This record gives sequence, structure tokens and C-alpha cells, in this order.
Amino acid sequence: MPVIESFSEHILTLEISRPERRNTLDAAMLSELTAAFEKASTDEDVRVVVLCAQPGIFCAGGDLTEQIKDLNADEDSPSGRMLAALSGCTKPVIACVEGPAVGLAVTMLYYCDLVYAGSRALFSLPFTALGLTPRFGVSFLAAASCGLHKAAEKILLSEPITAQEALSMGIVSGVLDDAQVKEQTLARASRLAKLSPLAVQSSKRVLRSSLQEALLAMQKIEAQTFNEVARSEQAKEACDAFLEGRMPKF
Repeated sequence: MPVIESFSEHILTLEISRPERRNTLDAAMLSELTAAFEKASTDEDVRVVVLCAQPGIFCAGGDLTEQIKDLNADEDSPSGRMLAALSGCTKPVIACVEGPAVGLAVTMLYYCDLVYAGSRALFSLPFTALGLTPRFGVSFLAAASCGLHKAAEKILLSEPITAQEALSMGIVSGVLDDAQVKEQTLARASRLAKLSPLAVQSSKRVLRSSLQEALLAMQKIEAQTFNEVARSEQAKEACDAFLEGRMPKF
């Protein structure tokens, strides 16, 4: 299975496992993650969710070879349903990032509650490089976390983001030694699992509510913009060039 589930001591661990495709998320994997987050929300035995991947690469984002056939930012798309389930998960979600996280993977991290990265982890928001625009609230979350100018630098120029930059930008909660990041992430999950479930889940709800109204409004603007740009010839050329390993011509 591309998403490996394990459960122990009230902690549900979801491991992305598609190394032959750099852990890209296709529709089937997005559906698995959606179901897992929805189940965790209502399962009283689950107190914490840990999201990780096999060491080497966290996730290279959505499977572009599949998504290019229907690029959209709709809530009812596989990506939209997965992010809605992640955002709406009542239990705290902790991510452990070992290696690169790209595009949709970084979007997922913005919706997690705690994110710990290895010192050599790398991040990227390559929307404009693909002839596209941010979607699912990324522009709002990025600007709110690190300010307009830094968000513009990383989104408009599609520049890579180091682990330390990700920390300063609010993408991650902490940067840890590569050899210890998984162990330390699980230790924090274990600590959360021992706290009052009511207090933890209620605190998560209060924290999230402070951003919810503005985030929902921005998601609608992003979706309209993305869907317009995604239908353009420039977007098609950029995506084709990426898949063919060449520079786009505009």
C-alpha cells in the first residue's frame, strides 16, 4: 500500500511509501489519506496522528503526470478532499520531514499542527515554475506566517527553501538533527497522547479558529485564479516542459 498505517499507544502513524515515484501523491494515495484523517477524527482511540515518509524524500508533491489531465483547485478534487480532511481533523497532526517536500507536500505541512524537519530537509513552492498559481490557501498561510516579501520571494521565484529558512518562515515548528528527527517527532507525539484528549483537541480548535474565516475567503479567490490560469496555454507549456525535462518557452 502506498500509505502504510500503524497504530500504537493512541498514535496513528501514516507513512507515505511510493519511493519509485519520489513519494508523489496520486489520486489513490490522496483518497487513502482522506479516509485516514476522517477516521482519526472520530476514533476515540486515536489521540495523535503522525505523518511521515520513508527516509530520503518526504514527498515530491502531487503526481503531475496524473493531475495535468485535470488541473484544478476545487474542493471536490482528490487534493481538495484530502486537505479538507487534514484541516478538519480533530486530533493533532504531527509531520516528520526527512528529505525534500515539494508543492502539495508543503501545503499539507501548513495544515499540520506540528512539523519537525531534519537539518538537510528542503522545501519548495514551485507554482509559477509550472505556470500555475498557489491554491488551497497557501498564499494566505505563507504571507501570514512569514510576511509578504519573503512569501513573494519563495512563491514568485519558486526558490528552494532550506530547513532553517522553513523554520523562520513558519513552515516547520523545529529543525532537528537528521539522525534524531523521527525519534524526536515520535517522542512529542507520545507526550501529546498522554495529555488530556479534551484539552488538546479543544486547544487545537481554538488555535485554528483564529485563521479560519480569512483562510476560507482566500481559498475561494485562489481557486478561481488557479482554475483560470490552469486552462491557459502558458500553463500547458510550463507543465509539458517540466515533464519533458526542458526549459519552457513563453
